Amino acid sequence: MYKDAHFTSRLFCYNCRAIMDSILLSGGKNRDNVNKNQPIMQRSLMTLPSLNRFLASTIGARIKFIPVSVHAANITSIKLNKEIPPKQPVPELKNTIKRYLKSLEPLLCDKEYCESEKIVKEFEKGVGAELHRKLLERYESTENWMNEWFLHAAYLGYRIPLIVHSSPGTVGPLQKFSCPDEVFIFGGKLIAAVCEYDSMIKSGKMKQEMAGKDPLDMQPYAMILGTYRRPDIPLDCQLHTDTSDHIIVIHNNHIFKLNIFDESGKNRTALSEGQLAASLKDIAGRSAVAGTPIGILTGNDRDTWAKDYKKLEACGSNRKILEDIENAMFVLCLDKAMGKDISREKNYESFRAVQSLTGVTCETNAGNRWHDKAVQFIVSYDGFVGMTYEHSPCEGVPIAVLHDHVLKYIANKKDDKCDQPKEFPKAQLLKFYLPEGIEKSISAATSTVEEISKDIDMECFTFENFGTEMIKKNKMSPDSFIQMAMQLAYYRIHGKPPAHYESAGLRRFRNSRTECIRSTSVESVQFAQTVISGNTSKLQKKEAMMKAINAHKKLAGEAATGQGVDRHLFGLKTIATKEGSTLPQIFTDVGYKRSTHFTLTSSQVPYKTASFMCYGPVTPDGYGCCYNPRPQDIRVACSSFNACKETCTKKFAEALQQSFCDMIELATEC
Repeated sequence: MYKDAHFTSRLFCYNCRAIMDSILLSGGKNRDNVNKNQPIMQRSLMTLPSLNRFLASTIGARIKFIPVSVHAANITSIKLNKEIPPKQPVPELKNTIKRYLKSLEPLLCDKEYCESEKIVKEFEKGVGAELHRKLLERYESTENWMNEWFLHAAYLGYRIPLIVHSSPGTVGPLQKFSCPDEVFIFGGKLIAAVCEYDSMIKSGKMKQEMAGKDPLDMQPYAMILGTYRRPDIPLDCQLHTDTSDHIIVIHNNHIFKLNIFDESGKNRTALSEGQLAASLKDIAGRSAVAGTPIGILTGNDRDTWAKDYKKLEACGSNRKILEDIENAMFVLCLDKAMGKDISREKNYESFRAVQSLTGVTCETNAGNRWHDKAVQFIVSYDGFVGMTYEHSPCEGVPIAVLHDHVLKYIANKKDDKCDQPKEFPKAQLLKFYLPEGIEKSISAATSTVEEISKDIDMECFTFENFGTEMIKKNKMSPDSFIQMAMQLAYYRIHGKPPAHYESAGLRRFRNSRTECIRSTSVESVQFAQTVISGNTSKLQKKEAMMKAINAHKKLAGEAATGQGVDRHLFGLKTIATKEGSTLPQIFTDVGYKRSTHFTLTSSQVPYKTASFMCYGPVTPDGYGCCYNPRPQDIRVACSSFNACKETCTKKFAEALQQSFCDMIELATEC
């Protein structure tokens, strides 16, 4: 039986998968022809290589982190699966074709659909059948037929900046710090909580999660801590260590290496919370004046950062510093307070979402980051607690679980005090030698990061009228309910349906990532039109709503059990591209282009705490929407780009809340 928690919501993946499908259609426009005055996101659609160009440039390339045929999770020696899930299946071609055509119906006019249908049918009978046969051969000879290609196309080959476009942020509940010492105490407890979590992973004590009777792949949990994405051209390198004894602390742009384990005895034990708090206080005292924001280089596009990385690496003892950052368990960013007027234009959650994604400006906290590290915790003097994470090693659920574990650990401490140690480890200041020209690179990266910060428009809110309890009480799937509310909101604003992407986790299968749920359906469009129409009764509107919700639930179940559309088509397209043959017409047809230009991307990331995840849209004219539905409320983070005059995040957020109210009224009153 379909369950939201495992099929669409709990198994989250941010939508750079959608970017993979929508951006890689560009055909490999020449980077030299890019208009430098365009906003970053609009330029990105042209500067990213097409899948054809990408694969052509990487055939035979030497990947430093691990042989390309081995899934990234195999970097770690930690084995968490007590029961190993099956391999990800390859759907039958006829079923994918049928589902694909059905997904095109609400997005194309009759003439366009007839043309696309003809092209798709020819593909099925001709070259598609041969490509499918070769994909089945790959299935037999690999651990996972998709992962190598997917990791490269969606992550390591992704060239535009990680911030906003790839790395999500997390906003946690506001903390009340009355003085700086309380910040350090909180930070000490945070480090201790992560050490406890790390110990739980390494000891193999994590209980295997299940979807009904099916075991879920637990290996992503082993990739959270100790993972790093090193910039390189044309592919970044993914690095991981299972045995990290230190973290990186960044304060006022200064970078410190802090050993967090006491190895004086026979056993490796974590330092006390008091020792860690004292170390953080010492770090703050030694870095009261802002330093050179080297970390902001990691927020630039990947090719530029890769070149600057090599310049840094070649200078003095910088190689050792970079290795210390790469091998750290995680990064702790101690941020400046953002001022009392931060909510002048945005509410607290919306502003902090930008802080979690970018650091905002170089004058505030944009230089207080190292975006290549998989996990960065953020603690601000004015009470903000959040995260940002680099997406290549895992999906969002393990990150959310870690975030919740940390907050629960701290909440269980009865007071804000901890022991006052006489001795504590003194962190090592990692001082980079600055090669010639690096100041210019820092200035360029600052411009890029601040431009992205200004362009991203976040509207985050907590909908408190009801939550999942009320939705379930009325016999509706909470995830499908929220998805259809998005459909209605988009239609109200734009008068047409979106190409709508929702991520479905594939952890029912080993070493798998995600599938796309194509949430727009004939039923969802009919529902939106029926609700907006003034000529229909409430009963008719309710009937249309239930049909749309049930249609989405079916699509979600298919996607989460490996029977979706987009990953299969991606595999077929990749084989055709690697063979150097002419790209089949199905992939250049208007139906494919329109249905993969995702103007609405969404995902459910459940937190038990009052937290939420956020990210940017995947198209210049699109919206992003991440949500955390809880029993009594729904926390939502909406985004769009200020550069696009057709979208408005505030209007979308308001329309979404109105849709929630309208839909629950239909459910309860009819």
